[in-house]
Amino acid sequence: MRLGNKRITRKPLSPPTIPAVLLAILLFAAGLYLIGVNNVSLWEDESWMGVALRGDLPSVWTFAAERGVHPPLYFLLGWFYARLAGDGEIALRWLAGLCALVGVACAYRAGADWYGRRAGIYAALLAAGSLFLIYFGRLARHYTLFFTLAAAQVWLYERWTRRPQANGGLVAVALLQAAALYTHYYGVWMAVVLGLHGLFTLRRRDWLRLVAALALGGALFLPWVPSVLEQLRQGRQGLGYATRDAGYAIRSYIDRVWNGDYLLGAALTVVGLAAIRRERRQRAGLLLVIWLTVPLFLSLLLNTWFVWFIERNMIFTLAGVCVLFGAGLACISRYPVGRMAAPAAALVFVAVGIARYPVFWPFVTPDWRGLADVMADEARLDDPFVLRGEPYSLDYYLLRELGQPARITPLNEWMKDPGQPERIWLVDAGWAVRFEAIDALPPDALLTRRYVLGVLVAEFYQRAPAAPLAVFGQQVALGVFQPPAVIEAAPGQRLDFDLWWRAASPPQADYSVGLYLLAEDGRVLAQQDGGFDRGRVPAPLLPADRWTPDARALLVPADLPPGEYPLTVAVYDWRDGSRLPPAQAARADSAYLLATVRVRR
Repeated sequence: MRLGNKRITRKPLSPPTIPAVLLAILLFAAGLYLIGVNNVSLWEDESWMGVALRGDLPSVWTFAAERGVHPPLYFLLGWFYARLAGDGEIALRWLAGLCALVGVACAYRAGADWYGRRAGIYAALLAAGSLFLIYFGRLARHYTLFFTLAAAQVWLYERWTRRPQANGGLVAVALLQAAALYTHYYGVWMAVVLGLHGLFTLRRRDWLRLVAALALGGALFLPWVPSVLEQLRQGRQGLGYATRDAGYAIRSYIDRVWNGDYLLGAALTVVGLAAIRRERRQRAGLLLVIWLTVPLFLSLLLNTWFVWFIERNMIFTLAGVCVLFGAGLACISRYPVGRMAAPAAALVFVAVGIARYPVFWPFVTPDWRGLADVMADEARLDDPFVLRGEPYSLDYYLLRELGQPARITPLNEWMKDPGQPERIWLVDAGWAVRFEAIDALPPDALLTRRYVLGVLVAEFYQRAPAAPLAVFGQQVALGVFQPPAVIEAAPGQRLDFDLWWRAASPPQADYSVGLYLLAEDGRVLAQQDGGFDRGRVPAPLLPADRWTPDARALLVPADLPPGEYPLTVAVYDWRDGSRLPPAQAARADSAYLLATVRVRR
């Protein structure tokens, strides 16, 4: 290339390098994303990930389409990730942290390519300390992936513009465009940013090639278009939780990218704009300006017709903000006064982000983890759970507690046909179980457990027996709701029983209860002993006017041959083993024959 009589030789693009300072920044960022990552349970939107990953790969796509909120790429990525890291809370959230770390590295690479390595280091540090990334780097959500894809796409696009004859870079831009669309619908703005920048800076032929590449990225998104149309049909007026006021929307966005400090954020913006003008990197400077202004303007313009603006959706511009700030800090650090001022400003920005993060996103997540933990002490796999609220968090945690998916039914759907369940859980995420749900229960259903954790309330109802089956020693009465004569079972199967107790007369000792599966010769094959209601109620405190529930379980031996085996209940003094004989169906061992267990092959 010639300019006047001088020949200018363009340096070839150097391969990316990873300086030690960047590694230190990434380790620092990883610590920020891991500290307190599991302080609160997964909230509803996070739980989508845990529920989506249960089935095979096609079911992930189906879940995202039926849920109808976001495209499926993050769920698909999570499906592969969970095969290596599992689907625990920390593992699911750390995927977002990993995506954020890659995005921080991309912000460094873009800043270093455009304005020098020092600008890249500042850009990476500011991104790592952004309260935007600190928050979403701890959540099992897709926003950090969107941030990373946008940063990578802009960086690779700018590198391609230096050597537009290379098709590999253009293919990467097309694939990243498709990935951005499959991650978030705001990904469409990346095509607008690159297309508009190319229109101003590229030769016509190269611009048309860019447009074709972006169109290819859009074509790859076509399989998801039916889901988009269905979502538009269901929400024609937009999102109910989106920001309608343009002024508030702009303030919310600026709050996030400036870490809540308007004075420092404005100063960094002014310094950055002055730096990109001084550096005379018109192509990179124009790209930054378009990236940071056009999507925001178009989003707010579209918001007047279809309300969809939420400040977190603009996280894809965060890398551009950090590169702008990094360019400004790198520029002033060349002057004597700036050698201390620039790193000090960067550190203050990071410190402000860390300090103000709890102010912007206070932890008000309902304690679904704690609720499922206490419910699991009583819950069984065949119990119905009626829930008012979104089911995903409860579904996720009950699966981890019970080992199998729970039977969760929305309240409105259950009210259409409540049925006559023997056991049922009513769960509400709005401070109290609704009266209409309680009124729909059978008249003999008793509230036996109630758990309240903040806004979360769970009530457990059981149907009590109408009359005693047996009275032990004229002191303790046993009841069972609809007692079975024969119980079909398989070797290794767990048998659950709901026994009920009340005092026939004041018990004279602190008795215990034993449930026994016996052989024909009287040998004990399986047993479960303990106090009434799992030791919660001493025998002398058994009420006489109401039933006390007592959940019991036995495990049929795995090697037990087919046959019929008696299942008995005994009440005894644990100090000497003496039993209270039942007045009904008495046996020689002073136990009551509850049922016959028929073991099949």
